[in-house]
Amino acid sequence: MVVMNHDRTIRFKSSILHGGKLFSRDIIEIDDVFITLRRKRFFSVSYKSMSIPLKNVINVGITNTFAGVNVMIESVARRHFSGRGFSEKAGREINETINLFKQVSGKPSRS
Repeated sequence: MVVMNHDRTIRFKSSILHGGKLFSRDIIEIDDVFITLRRKRFFSVSYKSMSIPLKNVINVGITNTFAGVNVMIESVARRHFSGRGFSEKAGREINETINLFKQVSGKPSRS
């Protein structure tokens, strides 16, 4: 599911139908500066959040699973995170969105 906010943030939500976890959904948010993974804590209202600046993203890996895709994003500083349970369309759109933002800044990522 893709949601575009008024502040140019694009949000992708994982789904249990595509292999995501039931009580801890992954949310990938992409804005002009950062890419953020938010993971809902198990049986809680709070989220665990990790961010990587878009200018430091070097690789976007899309891995097919039996029900959907997993997205792994790596940065220059060897930091990485992976989101599970996204649809194939959302995986393609995440890759295209990151590449679009990287082209605007002049540094295309490997994918």
